[in-house]
Amino acid sequence: MKNINYEKISSNIEKQLNILFKELHFGIDAREDSRAFGAMIEKKITNNWEKVCKELGYKPIKLPGKRTIYDFACLIDGKIFGFDVKTKDLGKTKYSDGGVCAVGNLFKYMANDNGTFLVVEVGHNQSELTETRDIEYIRVAPFHCLPPEIYRIENLGTGQVRLNDTIKNVWTKIAWKRSNSEFFDVFSDLALVHYKRVETVSHKRIDSIILFKQKKYEHFKFIK
Repeated sequence: MKNINYEKISSNIEKQLNILFKELHFGIDAREDSRAFGAMIEKKITNNWEKVCKELGYKPIKLPGKRTIYDFACLIDGKIFGFDVKTKDLGKTKYSDGGVCAVGNLFKYMANDNGTFLVVEVGHNQSELTETRDIEYIRVAPFHCLPPEIYRIENLGTGQVRLNDTIKNVWTKIAWKRSNSEFFDVFSDLALVHYKRVETVSHKRIDSIILFKQKKYEHFKFIK
């Protein structure tokens, strides 16, 4: 598959999801738990994923298990495109993406499986008139095309990939023609910085526990 038009594919999916949620753009039951709301959005899409793909001429892939990094996927000209749903409560000032996936799993999916990973972002708000939530927007974009400053890696163990901002806020900075290799150049360096930092922290924690044992468990603190 040559010269993949990521912008067009993202736009196609976005348009179909907007059609799907047209009747839900106003008046979705409010949920106290934002995760439950996100799960409801994801279920709505997965239940209608075959229909979405059929409209676009894409081949839907059987719904994945819990170990995959995407929520639903399809084949476009023989290439796998996996989508991860992120819901954004626009009533909250601080952005929290809840995590994307582990660094290693992202590399395996993109490099070993030659897959494209896309984020489906659904912004929602509390209705001003009723006790319901309104979907304000839906944005779809390839993860590897996002601006470098949006990527963040946390966690001493697996290295959890997170986003610093919403897709909507960085929309004009998306590099639609960025190749996987260009993405790996940027993201590999970010991962190296992360793992070198946690390596240092890990050694200090090991030394702290050794010292704790040597002092017969009298007092514990992490060495800084």
